Amino acid sequence: MTADPEGPAGREGEVLARFAAARLWAAHRAPYLASAVFALNPVLIEAALDDTTGAPLPDPEFRAFPADIRWNVHLETGTALATPVPEIGWWLLHHVGHLVRRHASRSPVRPEDGGGTHAAGLAGDERAHRWNQAADAEINDDLEADDLPGPDGVISPKALGLPANRMAEEYVPMLDVLADAMGRGGKALADAIDCGSAADGRPRTYEDSGGGGGLSELDRELLERSIAVGIQDRISARSEVPSGWQRWAGERLAPTVNWRARLGALIRRGLSTVAGNTDFSHRRPSRRAGAYTDIVPPALVSPVPDTVLVIDTSGSVTNAVLDRLLAEVTAIITGVAGPNRRLRALCCDMHPHPVQTVRRAEDIRLVGGGGTDMRAGIEAAAGLRPRPDLVVVLTDGQTPWPERRPRPHVVVCLIGDDGHAPDWAAIARIPEEGPT
Repeated sequence: MTADPEGPAGREGEVLARFAAARLWAAHRAPYLASAVFALNPVLIEAALDDTTGAPLPDPEFRAFPADIRWNVHLETGTALATPVPEIGWWLLHHVGHLVRRHASRSPVRPEDGGGTHAAGLAGDERAHRWNQAADAEINDDLEADDLPGPDGVISPKALGLPANRMAEEYVPMLDVLADAMGRGGKALADAIDCGSAADGRPRTYEDSGGGGGLSELDRELLERSIAVGIQDRISARSEVPSGWQRWAGERLAPTVNWRARLGALIRRGLSTVAGNTDFSHRRPSRRAGAYTDIVPPALVSPVPDTVLVIDTSGSVTNAVLDRLLAEVTAIITGVAGPNRRLRALCCDMHPHPVQTVRRAEDIRLVGGGGTDMRAGIEAAAGLRPRPDLVVVLTDGQTPWPERRPRPHVVVCLIGDDGHAPDWAAIARIPEEGPT
């Protein structure tokens, strides 16, 4: 090791210069992602120093220069000074993939499940590590298709013999099978590399050093649309763009969404664990129970999915709009769950109102008109007995939401274009104006 005569200020300047060079390299190699690369915000993390020379020591836990959901890239000084510029540039393109494809919000591992560790990919939940690898696979096959192979130790679908152009959700079970097979042979699937909360949504302790910088949600929305438009323009000009990015841009700019089909699919998914299944249950004892003395056998039952509607009646959505949408939403629920489904409705403004049990949408009495707090409505719905299988929330999204995912599956019907819903919910946007 050589001594470091420049001191912390000189090292900081050199790291930022290398970051700027890596950003230029990345923008040149993948021009369709240039605007995203230049939106990344560098955050420096001071390195540990050699006791003898005072030179910064690379930290392998930061070899990926992890990114957070605010588009901050965390540059550990020793690692940044020891890593070639093209490799830093490759990681910048890699993290743009995590951020733009919203892997944090798609992650099945929630923030409350763990995190806040120095490097959750190494010391955290194995599920988070597997999701990170699957998300890497979704990104890296497109980088490889653009002649940008990754550094040693990263996940490569091609090298592992996995199909290309799959989503992270599809790669998870494939990687589980491979990891199990390789583990029996004494080998690891791939290096444990942590890409930060941009990959799994779990905050890291070092992210506090960002000082609250980065992009807002509105900035991210505008940037994503700009990237998608640029990709579509390149496709029209017959310039090459990897197929995964072509698919993403097409989905991002889709002009219309069949919200009825999407809502039906979300409700069907939420009820899939109970609808149409036949199972044994002790809730209804078998008719042959009298033949036993100490054992009460269960009966065979076909459960009817139990659905609760939570309706935002705060006044920000008119009753006329709610009446129309309730008729359509309940028709979709009936089509999925069947005519014998149980349907309970719960109006909520700042507080939940008494539960109504109905068969038709027109039987629901819309009561309320104060402020808006869907946390109270969802909590009341989840606490009902019998516990619902599905909670469908009809709201414009101008409300606080529970921080934690409730036990029932939740589908949020967002009325209009301005509202928001939590990452843990399934979301369907539905138009406020007229049938579409």
